[in-house]
Amino acid sequence: MSNKKESVLLIPGPDGWEIWQGAQEGGFRKILENGPLKASGLESIPPGRLLMGFPVRQALAVPFKVQTDDDAMFEDLASMHLEKSGIRPESDAGQLTDVFTAGYEDGQTTLLCVVISKPAADAMPMLPPNAFDISARFFPMAADAVTIWRELGRWVFAVNRGGYLAYFQSLSGGSLGSDMIRDIQLAITQLGLQGVNLAINQVVLWKSGHHSDPTDEEIKIFGNELGAKINHEPKPLPVMPDRMSHIVPADVRAHQRFKQERQKRKLIIAAVLVVYFGMAGYFAYDYFQLSRKLEKQNERLKGVRNQHLDIGLFNADWDQLAPVVDSQHWPLQLLYRAATIIPSTQGLRFKLFEASRDRIVIRGEAVEVELTSDYASKLRRALPDYQWSLPPAVPDNKTDRWKFTYEGTMEGEAE
Repeated sequence: MSNKKESVLLIPGPDGWEIWQGAQEGGFRKILENGPLKASGLESIPPGRLLMGFPVRQALAVPFKVQTDDDAMFEDLASMHLEKSGIRPESDAGQLTDVFTAGYEDGQTTLLCVVISKPAADAMPMLPPNAFDISARFFPMAADAVTIWRELGRWVFAVNRGGYLAYFQSLSGGSLGSDMIRDIQLAITQLGLQGVNLAINQVVLWKSGHHSDPTDEEIKIFGNELGAKINHEPKPLPVMPDRMSHIVPADVRAHQRFKQERQKRKLIIAAVLVVYFGMAGYFAYDYFQLSRKLEKQNERLKGVRNQHLDIGLFNADWDQLAPVVDSQHWPLQLLYRAATIIPSTQGLRFKLFEASRDRIVIRGEAVEVELTSDYASKLRRALPDYQWSLPPAVPDNKTDRWKFTYEGTMEGEAE
């Protein structure tokens, strides 16, 4: 039997949402495994304080250093850093950011700013949660280590530095491979260039006991390619963060205000009834005054109802934040992915490379036409989320080379 004083956790599992119930003191027990891929499909959520962990793929981690340990300044410093970095959360979507301490060193504080995308309609449960956080903050991690695990069919990783969560990111692909290694190494390198040095001493891979877990041999091969020994162990049970984040999507905040207004209305009605039945004759004038206040309250309540008529429904589009969250489509990342597959003979080179999240244009030349055909085939496999136009190369009599122009358009963006 469930206890209404217990907390209920909605956590993204390896292949679907999970529901956990319990308390920090006695631990949590799993009551739903392999649930739906969309949180909107969760049903029969037990009573209790409902807490939701947003998947890593829906959030952006932005670590940075500041020259102060005054936590009263952290929120303003985080806002300034996001503005400087060109990251602008939607202002009408609620509280979509929070900042956490990620370590202290040489008089400096490392902060981890978290930004979530505006939740889509199917990304939220029908029962509005009481509080939110990022899934990575619900699990204890080994210090000074990279921890890798699966969430909703996709691999993710987080970095713990000195006992603090310092970074997290969703990885490309659904299986262990070179793409994951490149993503992890590139993330660590980019953070180092920004002054956030993450020295990694160990790599931990969590197994969940599902059929999607990699074999010991696959883990060994992956570790050899990564250049590190990987310790694989069962995924730990969730725990409550030291403090829940301040993240509250707009529609949930409106729902909370609506509940407060409804409770206030009930209290006013109860007070009016006590006055009416207890002292109706003696306080007739006071009752008249209270009735007028009640009418005004009802008008305000009516306005709240009209304003939030669609509580529970969420916008399905978060494309404005997607270019920031989806690091796989940054121009520098696209150039890296396109350049690393150039044939080793070095007989092919780029003359022009233009890239945005939605479109890539590559113009180049090769000494042999076979090199262009081979590169076109590799390009389609390296960037499969683009629809490619790969016309045959044409000869250039002046240079005695073969020129080519390839254009890729993000799937779903082509007119």
